[in-house]
Amino acid sequence: MAVASGKSDLKRLLADAPAETFQGPHHSLLMVMRELGPSPSTGRLLRGLTPWLDTHGAHDVYLFTERKWREPWQDKGGVVAYQELVHWQRGPGGGKYRGAVWKNGVLAVDDVVHAFQLDPPSVVDYAARRMEAAVISSREPLHLEVHHEEKPWGREGWYTGIEQRGVSGVRSSSGSTELPYALGMFPVPLMGERVRAPILLKTLEPFPDEVYGDLYLEVHEEKWETYVVLEVHPGAWRDGVGELLAGLDPACIGRYRASHGDHWPDALTADMGARLEDYERVRREIDTRLDQLLRDRGEDPGLPAGPSLQRELRRHLPAPMAEKEARMRREVEAFLGKTPLRVGDVVALPPGVIHSLRHGIRVVEFQTPTYERLIAMFAQKVLTQSHWDSRLALARMEKAPYSFSPPGRQKMQGGCLVERAVSYPEFVVDRLRLEPDRTRQEPVQDAYHLLFVVEGAGRMVLPDGTSRPLVQDDAMIVPLQMGTYSMTTSRSAPLAWLKAVPREAPDDSVE
Repeated sequence: MAVASGKSDLKRLLADAPAETFQGPHHSLLMVMRELGPSPSTGRLLRGLTPWLDTHGAHDVYLFTERKWREPWQDKGGVVAYQELVHWQRGPGGGKYRGAVWKNGVLAVDDVVHAFQLDPPSVVDYAARRMEAAVISSREPLHLEVHHEEKPWGREGWYTGIEQRGVSGVRSSSGSTELPYALGMFPVPLMGERVRAPILLKTLEPFPDEVYGDLYLEVHEEKWETYVVLEVHPGAWRDGVGELLAGLDPACIGRYRASHGDHWPDALTADMGARLEDYERVRREIDTRLDQLLRDRGEDPGLPAGPSLQRELRRHLPAPMAEKEARMRREVEAFLGKTPLRVGDVVALPPGVIHSLRHGIRVVEFQTPTYERLIAMFAQKVLTQSHWDSRLALARMEKAPYSFSPPGRQKMQGGCLVERAVSYPEFVVDRLRLEPDRTRQEPVQDAYHLLFVVEGAGRMVLPDGTSRPLVQDDAMIVPLQMGTYSMTTSRSAPLAWLKAVPREAPDDSVE
């Protein structure tokens, strides 16, 4: 049965039974639909069939679909074929959805039908094991599988990244599934009516090497970011205090204000821009030389080169050139403010703040799921684009010092300290710390929860009484439909985690 996307399809499905329908025991029903596009989602198809299912008294409904689409995060990707098998257990509150999806390999319809007729409740698990896919449920957390992306300055760990460069995943005991496929089967029970890309969660893990582990100096026009410091490398910062370059240096502003009065922003920006242009010319000359050295060694200059290789190559540069590069870089950095960072600090970076995280400072980052940035400067070759955006970055940056406040309102509830880390237009982040031998209930009401475990170990208890272990660096999406869950600690250790929730309406209260 060929079905295209759109509302007209749902109307037709309400009037006519699917072409391939298989009856199972205990009011179970398996339907097969072929040649589908990516929408309507399987969850929506099932909901649209409600009147027909009511007529036929179907309580447990299974829908096996064969679909094709062009992955929207791929610029020039071809058509991808994939299969989904979803079980809808109808009931109060929308029932329960459970399914598996895979794009590598084909599971024969006859095999699915045979497994369904033998034991309907196990058919999703059977398909997931066969295709090494994760089982996704609207009543259980989605455990996020990190995708590591190598960078010139270190690496990023993507937990909800969906980009051409890489895609994060969801893992269960049966296998793993790319995140957009996992979320696409029944998005409303997972993410809510206002379905959109999940809040972007990742870790930044810079090398502990000075300069080589320093991130881009950049400005965002739309993206809101927040860092929570997880580690300050003792070899890089012996006193345990790292550094963030952010905003303009107050003393520098004072000098320009004394010299230029109310016109100080224009004068400062012009001078900073001129130094950036000079530095970029020197940087490009160095990059050209280093690229040739890499090619002579049989290395690809388009890939990140670690600090040891960078230092070895730098020894081949003429000493005056290397000294000039270092001096000019320091001249640019003199315009910037220096913010100390310690483990546990929360950094809020709204659009317009020019910033660069320094070497050896590992952070977890929540941000608007938008890939955009203006690169003002980088002390290495930029691999992701062929140009710097210095002039536009300076035009868009806030002409002010940067400062961050500690987390907002705090309250202690039943042995749990709750802090509002940041409150942004699109999402909020809370930090929670639960004392040993305690339990905290967390209701999921208007939107999904995105969790990241910062410290300790414990367990998440689901509404059905089952539990999942929690360890440091665990990340998960708690579906909207899951309902109230509990976080519990052992008698010997606390548990600390971050909770990001998308905003549906302005609300600064701590839940």
